[in-house]
Amino acid sequence: MSRFFLLSSMAIALAGALSSCSSESNLLPESERTSTTFHIGLNTQSRAAQSLNLANYDAKMYLYEGRDNDDGTVGYSQVRELELTDNYLTVEDLNTKTSYKAVFLAVPKGQTPKLPDLYSADIVPSYKEATTGYINGNEDETDKHIFRSILSFVASANTGTQSTVLTRQNGALEVRIKNIPDMQSVKLQVKGHTTMYIHDGTGGQVVTNGEPIVLSKTITDGLGASEVRVKINLLPQENITDVAGTDNYLEITTSVGTTKYPIKSDHSTIPIYPNQITWLTLGNGSGNFDVSFSGNINIEDEEWGGWIDNF
Repeated sequence: MSRFFLLSSMAIALAGALSSCSSESNLLPESERTSTTFHIGLNTQSRAAQSLNLANYDAKMYLYEGRDNDDGTVGYSQVRELELTDNYLTVEDLNTKTSYKAVFLAVPKGQTPKLPDLYSADIVPSYKEATTGYINGNEDETDKHIFRSILSFVASANTGTQSTVLTRQNGALEVRIKNIPDMQSVKLQVKGHTTMYIHDGTGGQVVTNGEPIVLSKTITDGLGASEVRVKINLLPQENITDVAGTDNYLEITTSVGTTKYPIKSDHSTIPIYPNQITWLTLGNGSGNFDVSFSGNINIEDEEWGGWIDNF
């Protein structure tokens, strides 16, 4: 019995040693490891990008490493998550000749929901599965912003410093009301998404997740102006047209009564684009809206000029 126990112990020790040697042999030598530095900017305007000001924004980097799947495709698994404390970030100990995706997210300082803690989850989501909250799901969350950039690169000794610029991923719907007298209140209601994937689909897209919820804004001040505007920030949508006015509508109350205008137009769709305002103006007498887009968002509309005018 004792001899069997001794031999078993030796076998276990030997197996452990072999396992340790095997594990160590899988480690890349120093010559096959490298680092890269990111310079991070933020574009809140249509003008040139500025350095990311971390006094005004909370920001994180999520780093994903490419790995071959059994079907020959490449999947990306999260390997790092870092809160940004400077607009230069150096990441050490990268595997050379390996594909990476670095996702940068930022929101205005103190905005909720906060940027997600993905790497601390019990099951860390892959690049394709990971999401971030845009709003908590309350009806009055109409002024939120979220910024993102994604860098794809292959690590090498010559990677050096890479520059990336975060851009606004949400858009907005703004209704312009002209020359309606004696308004007492104006209410804009539209459904919007609460969550987006951190990946960008086939490139440059905002891919939302889950069912949209009702967002609503009512204004009662400044209604005597020749033009009155009411705006709700939204994650992008292909079409917010609602001919029946069940979910998406404008409601104007005057001394005469209340009139409801469904969000519809003579266009086939009314889309919401990233970093643009979709302008609706009461138009041709049919109750439809005229549709236009902001183009260079912060030059055309000063409400989105500067870094954070609305907060």
